[in-house]
Amino acid sequence: MPFLKQWALLGWTDLHAAAAAGDIAKVQRAVQKNSQDLERLSREGQSPLHLAAANGFDVVVRELLARQAKTTVQDKAGRTPLHLAAAAGHAGCVRELLGRNNRDSREVKEYLLFQKDKEGNDALMAAVVAGREAAVKELVQVLGEQGVRRCTDKCGHGPVHVAVELHHVHLLPLLVAATGGPDKERDAATGATALHTAARLGLQPAIDVLLRHGASSTTLDNAGRTASETALAAGQHAAYRALREAFQPSTAPVGTGTAAPPPGVSVYDHRLIHTSAEPAANVAASDPSTAGGGTAPPYGRLQIPAELPPAVLYPKTPEGAGVYF
Repeated sequence: MPFLKQWALLGWTDLHAAAAAGDIAKVQRAVQKNSQDLERLSREGQSPLHLAAANGFDVVVRELLARQAKTTVQDKAGRTPLHLAAAAGHAGCVRELLGRNNRDSREVKEYLLFQKDKEGNDALMAAVVAGREAAVKELVQVLGEQGVRRCTDKCGHGPVHVAVELHHVHLLPLLVAATGGPDKERDAATGATALHTAARLGLQPAIDVLLRHGASSTTLDNAGRTASETALAAGQHAAYRALREAFQPSTAPVGTGTAAPPPGVSVYDHRLIHTSAEPAANVAASDPSTAGGGTAPPYGRLQIPAELPPAVLYPKTPEGAGVYF
């Protein structure tokens, strides 16, 4: 686009154009000519630093930071240069904006990390939404575990949940390690873990990754459902079978440390049974069958049906009847 058209339509200065093109020599000349252009904004509310970060020119970003360009300026969409660099996956620019070349105080850098755009995303969430692994890696190293847990979207979902929702399975190993485990994040409204979300969506690659990293298949959401029950309720039968296979009842012989299900438990019984390794007294008080001196059943695993139950056939509405008959 010719410069005159850029000036008229976008409101760019010489420095904007040089930063967007990644021409370091022109950037230096433009700053020497008019240093006030460092803070001048385009019609979209973007500074030259925004344009350099969005296009991945880390050398230009370093030069502008050396000239003390402001890093916390937000454009009309509420995005800082860090938002744009993270969403575009420019890890080098992310590193420059958060590194020693940025002379802002520690408080200003922390503020920059948690600034929200108008979509409710901070820089890490912007990178997660876009599926940018290199940028996510840079940001989690700076944030640390506690910082990563503070990062949420406008619905209060953490980065692991968002990665599952958007099918960014390649981000899960990195994010699970950064948050301290796959079950650390719980949906505030439903109590669902990331495994519940993957089960509801039928996203088997995500289920495999989460189980491999230690996700619990017995954790209950606010409705009292496990991930496998969530999959079944959502009609995700393949995900249900994958979770069932990951949590099969023990059939090991006596003496190996685990016990087989007692004879009275059918294949469709979803009661919790306990192995002898657990104290039976823990269930004696809550199990009505043990009242009056009965023996508590041995502790064990959640019994999951080997096959799906047959479909229920409902009678058809009689001819000529209304909705209620």
